[in-house]
Amino acid sequence: MGSHLTANIEYVQCCRKYLEGLLHRKDFKAAVRYFESMKNSLDDKSDTKRAYFFCLGSRAYTGIGNPTKALGLVRSGIAILSKTVGDKSELGQAYMILGDTLRELGFYDEAEHAFRDAESIFRRDDNISEAGDALNRLAGIFYRKSNFKSSLKCLLGAIEFTGKENNQKKLAYLFGNIGRIYGLLGQFEKAEEYIRFNIDLSRKLNDGVEQTRAILSLAYLDIQRYRFDDAEEQLDEALIKINQFNLTKEKVIYLTYQGELALKQKKYDLSEKFLNDAAAAGHKVAPESLLAMRPQRWLAELKTARGNYRQALSIANKSLLVMEKLGSTAEIGALLKIRAICEEKLAHPEIAAKSYLESIRILEHNRIKIELASALAAAGDSGLFDINKRTMFLCRSEDIYVDIDATVMIDKLRKKISAISGSGKTSTIAANLEYNDQAPEFVTRNKRMQKLITQLQLLKNSDLPILITGETGVGKDYLARYFHTLARPDGPYIPVNCAAIPDTLIESELFGYQKGAFTGAESNRHGLFRAADKGVLLLDEIGELPLTLQAKLLSILETRRLRPLGSTNEIELDIRIIAATNCDLAKMVATGSFRQDLYYRLAGITMELPPLRERKEDIPYLLKVFMQKAGLLKENENPEDELTYQFVNYDWPGNIRQMENKVSRLAAMLSITNDGSLVELARSFFEENSEEDTKTLFEKVEAFEKKLLMEALVSSDGNKSNAARMLSIHESTFRAKMKRYSLGGTVN
Repeated sequence: MGSHLTANIEYVQCCRKYLEGLLHRKDFKAAVRYFESMKNSLDDKSDTKRAYFFCLGSRAYTGIGNPTKALGLVRSGIAILSKTVGDKSELGQAYMILGDTLRELGFYDEAEHAFRDAESIFRRDDNISEAGDALNRLAGIFYRKSNFKSSLKCLLGAIEFTGKENNQKKLAYLFGNIGRIYGLLGQFEKAEEYIRFNIDLSRKLNDGVEQTRAILSLAYLDIQRYRFDDAEEQLDEALIKINQFNLTKEKVIYLTYQGELALKQKKYDLSEKFLNDAAAAGHKVAPESLLAMRPQRWLAELKTARGNYRQALSIANKSLLVMEKLGSTAEIGALLKIRAICEEKLAHPEIAAKSYLESIRILEHNRIKIELASALAAAGDSGLFDINKRTMFLCRSEDIYVDIDATVMIDKLRKKISAISGSGKTSTIAANLEYNDQAPEFVTRNKRMQKLITQLQLLKNSDLPILITGETGVGKDYLARYFHTLARPDGPYIPVNCAAIPDTLIESELFGYQKGAFTGAESNRHGLFRAADKGVLLLDEIGELPLTLQAKLLSILETRRLRPLGSTNEIELDIRIIAATNCDLAKMVATGSFRQDLYYRLAGITMELPPLRERKEDIPYLLKVFMQKAGLLKENENPEDELTYQFVNYDWPGNIRQMENKVSRLAAMLSITNDGSLVELARSFFEENSEEDTKTLFEKVEAFEKKLLMEALVSSDGNKSNAARMLSIHESTFRAKMKRYSLGGTVN
């Protein structure tokens, strides 16, 4: 190699390193000056070196807030590199810069394509480090577009690359991002787990900036869960670090969170100050960006809370234009809710109703739980919908708040549901009505079941139909009977299995007939609907109801009137209808075997019963009840621990029905043998039903681990600390495994 060529290469490398150093120090003004002073001197250098220098110049212009100039430079660089280097990492890095520039301009769709191209190039070039970075950037684009599912998928892919690279700093950053997405999806336990890991790892790596971001994310979770004291503590800690590291964007986020927190605490003046400061600071950093516009959205929320509906509507409409350009569906949905509230208060009911429904549709489609819960609650408060729809909206909102354990909102919603259920007019609401007014007890330790029971108590005075779904034998009929004791204890309870009645008889059995309506109708017959008048009718296996009768059922649900076969007179009904099925009615609607309008009418309040294998904490109680019923236990006795363990450790594919049959079989076997132990008899039964040979290795390991956990619990009389010591694991690990296998509370 000649000395002249070597000098040329060294010269270009020196220029590049110097410019990279300026960019690394974020001295963007100096970087622009240096780039402009040097770019013409590179005209006689290689195309590749000149192209990459253009890309670095693009980063410099992006840094000083001139992304338009940056875009031209990086596209020039890519055009050169595409011809000279092919699919190599240099071209991938250029596409990364292009994606960053397009993202700053708000061109998210184009940025997505750029990052996809970069990831593909890095992957082909076996550059796992840069491939992971590209996936992380791509996740950021999906995050801004509120496509959280795709964002999560990209982050998990990035973690796979980063794990191979063994880069702890990147891992901390990625775990933090995953936690933030889980937070927006309303999965707060997972979110907190990832974010706390992010905080711990950042602390160990002495990365104060990343630690600050993670603390802010934790504060966000606490605000959404209405844990205001915890949120204030996190925000105070974050502010110290924001000032320490002079973090501009994080200061805007801090101010926005403080504004949201103060608003939820009804400290309106303080909220307005924080949000105005956040909006001003955000505008300086990146005008018309998500960072700058989120404070505006919360200002609109604040104006709405204060009753300044015209101002709130003006802010919301202006913000909507920007958010639609940015593609942030979470903010779009939230702003549509604000628009709906304001338009209703300003006497524009058609616009308001449309905005409520569009807000719910967008947020539900994108699985943005927290904002969806707020939109549903607002629609439930609205006077634009009938009582049935309002009750449905409030129940769905309560479901979400129960999932995230937001006690304040749960209590408010339950009182509202109780107040409007069964009331003819909103103005007659008794706001202090207790939601569990003298309700009979339903024994369960399972949180999902407890939530369903609470909802049934809330709906006892409503005339909304209820749809109960779940596997065969899971207890749908039992739950319907429980609802009867709540809603109509003095009226009849009529269960009907739609699958057990022949198609030729089902219409006359359900709806009744007049004498002479058909051959063989020698007298009047009331039918099961009229038999259930003033009471509760359970339509079990509703999916088996013929299409010809589904229209008639829909008519009864809507009019509360029935016309028997052969009659011209309609009979008014006072009836509560519960439908139950183990079928996927939504799929049946898609295939045309179930009416869509009937499905939506029935599915307003849907309760999915968890299978017994997912509520094992209830098994000891059920075992005791069934054994007492079968005469195997006296009232004050409990089953043996070993027997309880055997029942808890079994998966019960036939659910509660199978478990009750099992106990009955044990009683029969014991009476036949006249000698023997229930524990031994049960062991022989479970060994007969074992499917170990068909299980995968992973399933066998899980089963063995569950067995060890249960044995330790039984031996330690249910004391988790002692059980963990017996297994030589930390108590937090033991509790996590208990939660994973749904084994909480399984020992008497």
